[in-house]
Amino acid sequence: MMVTLICVPYAGGSAQVYKRWTGKLHPSLRLVPAELAGRGSRMGQPFYRNAAEAVEDLLPLVREAALDAAPYAIFGHSMGSLLVYELLHALVEENMPLPVAAFLSGRGAPHCEHEQKLSLHELPDEEFLEEVKGLGGMPAELFQHRELLDLFLPILRADFKLVGEYEPQKRKPLPLKLTILSGKEDSTVKGSLNDWELYAAGGCDLAFFEGGHFFVHEQEKEVLTLLNNTLTKIPALI
Repeated sequence: MMVTLICVPYAGGSAQVYKRWTGKLHPSLRLVPAELAGRGSRMGQPFYRNAAEAVEDLLPLVREAALDAAPYAIFGHSMGSLLVYELLHALVEENMPLPVAAFLSGRGAPHCEHEQKLSLHELPDEEFLEEVKGLGGMPAELFQHRELLDLFLPILRADFKLVGEYEPQKRKPLPLKLTILSGKEDSTVKGSLNDWELYAAGGCDLAFFEGGHFFVHEQEKEVLTLLNNTLTKIPALI
């Protein structure tokens, strides 16, 4: 049975960051990279003002998968992890079928991130770009061409504003299990990843990889192995 895997990009990212996984996932997995407003094929559309707007925009894509006869899973990295967490709650509120697997990558539990959140989007351009550069994951040529930077900077600022102004709500734990992925050297993750246990009634599986915040690229083969191994077992369980 085919399993649909919806992937939500990180700050500054587009659907293209996951399209590179095409052909590397198991043949029984259908990759659906979500395209966020204001980038990629949706360039020119208004940026999200907050996480709620992003979730409202992404919900139709996830509803379509949820109402399909085939199972689906969802993956998000960094800002994408935040959006996946909020999407899951939106699905619960709508009594929609939940994914058979949810992968949250590169982000600490909501209360940990909120207690130590940073307003990087308020920094002057040069300081802001230095902070972004320090995270890694961005092509070096981006910082060498002003034209590219001028195009990319508003996207980054909008995404970091969304993350920086996010306010987690007190809600019941999600009625599923979460798989939490992290780089062993990722200094951006706040608090203990074990705190994600507070947010999932089904508990959490933790998976650590060599590398920093963008281990999803640095250790792509290992990340895809985890996704393949987890999701190819799903049909046998349903």
